[in-house]
Amino acid sequence: MELRPVLGSTYVADGATALLPIYKLNSTDIILLDTGYAKLDRSALTHLLDDNGFHLKGILCSHAHFDHTGNVRYLQQRYGALAAAQLIEAGISVNPDAYRANYVALTYGRSRAYFLEECFTADVIIPADATELTFCGARFGILQLPGHSAGHIGIVTPDGVAYLGDCLISRSEIEGAKLPTSMFIARDLESKQSLYSLRYPAYIVAHKEVLTDITELIGENIRFIRDKAREMLSCLQDGMTFDQWIYEFCKKENVRTHNQLKFSIVERNFSNFTAWMEDEGLVEIRREFCARKYYRT
Repeated sequence: MELRPVLGSTYVADGATALLPIYKLNSTDIILLDTGYAKLDRSALTHLLDDNGFHLKGILCSHAHFDHTGNVRYLQQRYGALAAAQLIEAGISVNPDAYRANYVALTYGRSRAYFLEECFTADVIIPADATELTFCGARFGILQLPGHSAGHIGIVTPDGVAYLGDCLISRSEIEGAKLPTSMFIARDLESKQSLYSLRYPAYIVAHKEVLTDITELIGENIRFIRDKAREMLSCLQDGMTFDQWIYEFCKKENVRTHNQLKFSIVERNFSNFTAWMEDEGLVEIRREFCARKYYRT
């Protein structure tokens, strides 16, 4: 796992699917921002820490998705590191039953099978209105950026580097994505819009860019969501059930998977979009014997 400088004492480790920011308190003591996948990043992350003689003092978590918090508990146990998470995300991370809140399309049994490794108990709770946090002796800025997940945050290092987690994704991710991951589309759009007001010397986008100007990328992320909504609507014929609608969309986008976790993510993301469209007045839901049928307005 390569370690690259960003600005001052802020670095990024190049994980399997995401950049993992590191803030150096001194030549040996460090704080890690997110921890990557359990299966894909654990070995490389352990080697990075041990081979460089780093002492992991703390972990700051942007949100409780398995590709970001997959190694928190492991690192707590191996190195005695403290973990900090926003209030909502900390609650979700406690056990697989709570973690299922982010993956509601999974069964209870599959949730426990998939996410036991990803669960942890936060040592420090970041309030839902916090704007800064003193952690392991260093002061970090906190950006409340809900939408991608309910309690998603950005983190600003003492060098002024803003780690935006998954509030934005890179251009290459936009080009390859079939459907954005967003729990609350309206809040996600508000959070993305709020990024226009930021003035920091550098920004880290988890998947997978380091930038000095995010203005264009913000617009591209917002357009991506709205374009996908239009694509979804183009697949809707009045009176379709949810299953019929998602079938037509996935057929058009060539979304094929037999992996239960991947399927649950697609189903969840599609459902979140339909809920937003109802709130926006783009679709109307009529129920027949409790079955939802969708109509354009």
